[in-house]
This record gives sequence, C-alpha cells and structure tokens, in this order.
Amino acid sequence: MIANAIESLRERHMRQESHRKAHAGLLAIVVVAAFTLLVAAVRPAVAQDQQPQPPAQAPASQTPSQSSAGDSKSATPPDAKQSDAKASDSKPTAPKQSNPLPMPGTEDKSTYDPFHAQQDVEVGEFYLHRGDIDGAIARFEDAIRLRDNFARPRLLLAECYEKKHQTAKALKYYREYLKVFPDAPDRKKVEKKIEKLSS
Repeated sequence: MIANAIESLRERHMRQESHRKAHAGLLAIVVVAAFTLLVAAVRPAVAQDQQPQPPAQAPASQTPSQSSAGDSKSATPPDAKQSDAKASDSKPTAPKQSNPLPMPGTEDKSTYDPFHAQQDVEVGEFYLHRGDIDGAIARFEDAIRLRDNFARPRLLLAECYEKKHQTAKALKYYREYLKVFPDAPDRKKVEKKIEKLSS
C-alpha cells in the first residue's frame, strides 16, 4: 500500500513536471511567434524611415556660391546645407527605438514566482529522495532564483552539499538559511552543523 502511494506520488510529480515543461514550451512558441509578427509589422516602417534622403544639389548651371546668392525662395540656408553635407557623409543609422518586448531568451530570470518556487522545492525533494542529488540541487537553486527570500531550499541545498562533501557550499547555504529565517525552529541544530563543519 505504501509502495503504491509512493508510486502514485512519483507519477503525479512526473506528470506535473511534464505539464510544466509542455506549458513552458508552448509559451516560448507563442512568445516567439508574437515577436516575429511584431518584427514583421515594424520592419517596413523602420525600413521606410531609414531610407537615406538624397542631399540637396544645386542646379548644374550654378556654382554653390551662386545658388546661395540666387533666388531666396529656392535657396536653402547655409546652416541647412552644412547639416545636409554632414548627414550625407555619415552612415545612415537606425533611429533609437524603445523595445517594449524582450527578445526571447533574454527576459529577466530573477522574477518573483512563489508558486513555481514551491513546485521546484517539491520536485527537488523528490529527486533528493530518489538519490539524484545534482538534480535536486538544480531545482533548489531554481526555487531560490524564483523566490529569493525562500529559506527551505537553502537548508536543503546545504544538506545536499554536505552529502557531496562540499563543505564550503554547505556552510554557505546553512548561513544563508539562518540569515533568511533567523527565527527558525531548528536554529540550534543548524548552528551545531555550522560549528561541526567549520572545525
């Protein structure tokens, strides 16, 4: 009976994980498609804005000095001619635009997401019980990234690194655990572990 319960729990975790990955993949596809459509819609407008304007030229029968002294309605002011000359000498540059949507894969990874942080802890504990310490470490680190004030994954990371005999990392996460959760009910136990690992 216990074996069946454990197996059903394991299957539920695996289903949740596969659903999460499927949703993340679908979301990535939707974001990429939306970004592609946005780029396709903006590209013609940007290309039209970037077409270099031909510099104003004086008629062939007049020299540059005559054109400025000629008809005042058709002549451009000397300042404008200088700026046109500078603009035609430099390379055309794209206008600065604010990009309201991040490029796929460059969005801020430190967003606060307590729901997925809790799921990462649960899946990490599953990996830890299964013996996959490296998989558990990855999930606990994801949980901290998603919720930086989350104490539980720090304690679990410390225990994982202690099992891997990586004392420095274990000490780091035990200390972080106490820093994030100073009123922890197991504070004395953790302080004893820190003292033991430090000696």
